[in-house]
Amino acid sequence: MGLFSNYERVGKGVTKDPDQKIALFRFLDIFTSHFSKLVGLNLIFLLALLPFAGIMFLEYLDLGNIAYYAVFVLTGIFVGPALCGFMKVLRNISVRRPVFVWADFWRAFRSNFVQGAIMGVLDMFVIVAMSFAIPMYFNMAEDNNFFMFPFIICLVCGFLFLMMHFYIYLLIVSTNLSLWKILKNSLFLTAIDIKTSIVNLLVTVVIVLAFVVLFPWTIVCILLFPSFLGLLYAFNCFPVIRKYVIQPYYDERGEKMPDISYTAPEEGEAVFVDTPETEIPQEPPKKKKNRKIR
Repeated sequence: MGLFSNYERVGKGVTKDPDQKIALFRFLDIFTSHFSKLVGLNLIFLLALLPFAGIMFLEYLDLGNIAYYAVFVLTGIFVGPALCGFMKVLRNISVRRPVFVWADFWRAFRSNFVQGAIMGVLDMFVIVAMSFAIPMYFNMAEDNNFFMFPFIICLVCGFLFLMMHFYIYLLIVSTNLSLWKILKNSLFLTAIDIKTSIVNLLVTVVIVLAFVVLFPWTIVCILLFPSFLGLLYAFNCFPVIRKYVIQPYYDERGEKMPDISYTAPEEGEAVFVDTPETEIPQEPPKKKKNRKIR
C-alpha cells in the first residue's frame, strides 16, 4: 500500500539503488534529494496557471453568475494540460529518472494538451456542480430528512472523483488510452487499491486543512505543497498503474516488459516503457489503433 508497501521491481538482479529501504524512507529520500527541482516545478506550474488565477479576479467584476461560472469552467483548458506537465515531471522524479523540469513540463503540456484540456474542463464543471449541489441539499435536508440521501450521494461522489485524480493525469501522460478508458481505469484502480487511495486522501485533507487554518503564515508553503502532494501521488500510484495497466499490456502480447532503469534517460515521449514499435530501431514508428502504452 503506497508508502507502506514494497512493490516488486521488474527485471533481474539487484541494482545499486536503495530500493530496499522502507517505502516511507524512500519517499523522503526522493523528496529531499530533489527539493530544489520540486520548488522550481511549483513555480512553473503556477506560471502555467496564470490564466486560471486571472479569471478568479473576475469574480469581483459585474459579469453575472452565469458568465463567471462559464468562464471558470473554460479555464480548465489551461489547468488540465498544466496538470499533465506537472505529473509527468513528478512521475519521473518518483522513479529517479533524469528530469529537465522546464523542458519536460512544457513538452508534456503540449503533447497531452487535447486530453488534458478536456479533462480540465470536466474538472472545473464538476467543481461548479458540486459547489451548488452539496450546500443546496444540505440546507434542504435541515427541513426535510429525505434530502439527506442526495446530499450523501453528492458527498461520496465528490470524494470518489477526487480520489480518481490520483490516477487520471498519471494515466494521461503514461498511456495512449482514450479519456473514457482512463476514467474507467482510474475508478478501477481507486477501488482495487483503496488503502493507497485513502492514504493519499487523508494526507491531502490534513495538508489542506493545515494550510487554511494557519493562513496567512502558510502562504510561503504554496511553493512546496503542490509538488509534495503530486510526488506522493506519483510515488504511491504509478506502481499500481504499472502493475494493473502496463504489465497486462505486455502479457496480452506474450512480451516481456522492459526493465525499468533508474538512470536511463527518457527518449522522446516514451513513458517509462518502450512501445513495441520503438524496440526495433531500424524501423520507423508505426501508429497502431488501441495502442495502450506510450
